[in-house]
Amino acid sequence: MARRRSNRISTFGSQLTSIVSVSLVLLILGVLGLVAIAGRSGADMLKSNLGFIVKVERGAPESELNRLKQVFASAPFVASYVYSSADEILASESQYLGEDITSLIDVNPYGAEFDVKVKSEYASVDSIESVSAMVAADKAVEEVLTETSMIAAVNSTLGRLTWILLAVATALLVISIVLINNTVHLAVYSRRFVIQTMKLVCATASFILRPFIVAGAVNGLVSAAIASMILVVMVVYASNVDPLLASAFTLRLCALVVAAIFVVGVLICTLASMFATNHYLRADYDDMFMK
Repeated sequence: MARRRSNRISTFGSQLTSIVSVSLVLLILGVLGLVAIAGRSGADMLKSNLGFIVKVERGAPESELNRLKQVFASAPFVASYVYSSADEILASESQYLGEDITSLIDVNPYGAEFDVKVKSEYASVDSIESVSAMVAADKAVEEVLTETSMIAAVNSTLGRLTWILLAVATALLVISIVLINNTVHLAVYSRRFVIQTMKLVCATASFILRPFIVAGAVNGLVSAAIASMILVVMVVYASNVDPLLASAFTLRLCALVVAAIFVVGVLICTLASMFATNHYLRADYDDMFMK
């Protein structure tokens, strides 16, 4: 009787260890997914601040300024723009210099300006140069100022970060699969003699596999649920601490990460259970003491 109770505790302990281990691995994968989401959101936000400044000819009539406003409002490459009139620029420069410029000269030396921000798909050196050249050809435009060196640096940095994140994600995914497979394998190992006993009573392979596969799927579901709950708590806490994270971790994206955790957890645990059980199905009784 004491031995039977000890076996039950051992089986329960192995299942509990398996669930905890898989939950931690899935949690790490979930955190990586959220980091990727935050990184992409930050990259899009950074790209949305790239653009160029359009200097309008000094003394351009109001009709030309209104026409340019309509052009930028409907242009497919424009994410947003800020219009500054000549008088606003004069006041800003006078405040910056600490002296009224109109006291030195009789006319306003500035023209109106448009600070144009391009959409993320146009936030590259080639695209901005092409768009700015098209804008510079307008008869009312005096000059277009671009910062191609900064744009190139931003895109280069984002490219390197993307490759680094992709490499880390791939490495973690491989490590996670190996760890989950080993954990499930150990859980099946603790019941290897049960498999041999079922073989002795002529149970079919599918009959023996079924409970182990179901147990693996259940373990995956439970582990994914635990990892998802911890992840949701982390997201809520982070969103309350930093409003920028709240805008990055939208409900739809977080739901996709949670769904991916469930899919990965159930799929890997089920396949690992099937392979581990098949391993002991093919093994002889004497091999049970060595494997």
